[in-house]
Amino acid sequence: MPKLGGEVVYFPYLPLNKAGRMQHVLERAKLEYSFKHFKAGGGYGAYQFGDSPWQNKPFITSTLKCGRFGNLELWLQKMPRGNPQVQVRYEKTFR
Repeated sequence: MPKLGGEVVYFPYLPLNKAGRMQHVLERAKLEYSFKHFKAGGGYGAYQFGDSPWQNKPFITSTLKCGRFGNLELWLQKMPRGNPQVQVRYEKTFR
């Protein structure tokens, strides 16, 4: 099993008419190192709305491996206006 892994999630919002605005979302680009019961890593997230400048901030993440029950991930990220943000994510993969 590889010890170092990564993930990148990007998607654009394409306008369907003149009222719509182009948006770019780099939801996450992260690298994680896998230990026996958890993963630790860091990454970067970014967002652009229309012609406005990119808003972006790095984040740190820790993931608790829960075996067949999935993974529980905790993010800590400082937002562009300075306020910290904490996210809790649950991931379950069926095979």
